[in-house]
Amino acid sequence: MTTSVWTPPPADEAALTDWLRARDPVTQAPGAGGWHVFGYPEVKEVLAHHGAFSNAVVRPVPDDSPMRLYRTGNLTWMDPPRHRNLRGLVSQAFTPRWVAGLEPMIRETVRTFLADLRGRAEVAYVREFASPVVATVIARMLGIPDKGQQLFQEWSRNLLVLADPSAQGNGLQKVLTLTQVAEAYLHRFIARRRAAPTDDLTSKLIAAEIDGERLGDDEIAGLVALLMSTGQAATITLVNAMIVLGRHPQAVAKLRARPELLDSAIDEVMRYRSETTRVERKTVRDVVIGGHEIPAGQSVSVWIAAANRDPRVFEEAQVFDIERSHNPHIAFGHGIHYCLGAPLARLEIRIALRELLDSTLDFAIDPAGTRLLDPRLMFGASEATVRFTWKEEQ
Repeated sequence: MTTSVWTPPPADEAALTDWLRARDPVTQAPGAGGWHVFGYPEVKEVLAHHGAFSNAVVRPVPDDSPMRLYRTGNLTWMDPPRHRNLRGLVSQAFTPRWVAGLEPMIRETVRTFLADLRGRAEVAYVREFASPVVATVIARMLGIPDKGQQLFQEWSRNLLVLADPSAQGNGLQKVLTLTQVAEAYLHRFIARRRAAPTDDLTSKLIAAEIDGERLGDDEIAGLVALLMSTGQAATITLVNAMIVLGRHPQAVAKLRARPELLDSAIDEVMRYRSETTRVERKTVRDVVIGGHEIPAGQSVSVWIAAANRDPRVFEEAQVFDIERSHNPHIAFGHGIHYCLGAPLARLEIRIALRELLDSTLDFAIDPAGTRLLDPRLMFGASEATVRFTWKEEQ
């Protein structure tokens, strides 16, 4: 990275990628622009140093806001000790063994949606596949019945509006309305599960206990909202995989010939086209990062997408390489806020891409049918038209 004059981050994807590559590891923006951290080791240090960089004070949500559902129980907006206690409760229910046991359900869900698409030359990939697959998996693991799953699918699809620069004001209003409908539905569903628990995730969250503390209904509903919002990472990574692989047909050919490269390819998609562009922190005391003294009370933008292309860490960082041997990307975060749902997201993405590759001979993205998100928030698309050439059914 080279010393550069500060300019605001551009809204164009290609321009933003160049802008990120030109930044110094740590930079102070002029005026009230705050601090920006771009380098890989510096970003990891900020994310790990929760005692100096708080996440709890970044996004206050008023009690009367329809968005309060995303605040209560939201681990990503908490600091210790509350974060530690709540994450401990959630971890009791969300164990790696339990997530691994979801594989048959996830595969059946993926195949159901693929069966509806088979034979179609063009597919609205987000609306008809990526988004409903992820939403349905979340709903099913929570124990939501079929009728309620339709609400989750609509909720999931509309959450992408929040990062879509082409969305109009009524798009945000629809998210707010769906959030209120979902909150009311969840409270009714949680009450039913308290009265008659099963072996689903909702019942496990109700039963989780640490030192006599259990989760309240508001916290469980908030955790479901967190699952839905962070579940967009899997949705967007599925879209990004189509976008990146569509631009690198040689990588697709390699994946078809060597299926064992799929996990490496997924990691490379997440590094090369990081779903979360940046996260925000605020200093709660004076701190030094990358040789820069940052006073208390400063806003700090932590650029995950830049860190994942730091040439000090990644050889040929601007090259997409599904055989990359050293790929310690931080697309799922780092430190105490490392994504608790990362194993689930990996499993969903792996199964969905494997089934897609096994079901098709070829695919191509239609640029005219692709609506990119604001890359300053997320690298992804709220919709992408994909043209598939399907294999004949056996």
